[in-house]
Amino acid sequence: MATSSRGTTLLEMMITLVMVTILATVGYPSFSHYLRQSRRVQAQTDLLTLQLRQEEYYLKHGVYAPSLSELNSPANPHYDYRLQGSDHDYRITATARASGGQQGDRGCTTMGLDQQRHQQPTECW
Repeated sequence: MATSSRGTTLLEMMITLVMVTILATVGYPSFSHYLRQSRRVQAQTDLLTLQLRQEEYYLKHGVYAPSLSELNSPANPHYDYRLQGSDHDYRITATARASGGQQGDRGCTTMGLDQQRHQQPTECW
């Protein structure tokens, strides 16, 4: 007489749990790297957008914008943007927020762009 088992045993559940844990342990660092990289690309896009808005402002007013509020600065939960400059030159800086996971983006926590499109640090672009 054959009997069939309808449920899962504790051993099967433990094996499944161990396999899921191993996969998560291996996959999470890679996922975090790609997430940081995509956030960095978003910050670069925001910097380039701000540069275009700055140049547009210059064409309309003959001077560069004195503040980011004049340029409708994009909101980014992982970076803070800052504008430094005068009527005839500027530098826009994106700095990763200290509380966010973007601080793990070694060497690229602060990126800058100026009126001549000098991008710094170059290895982050």
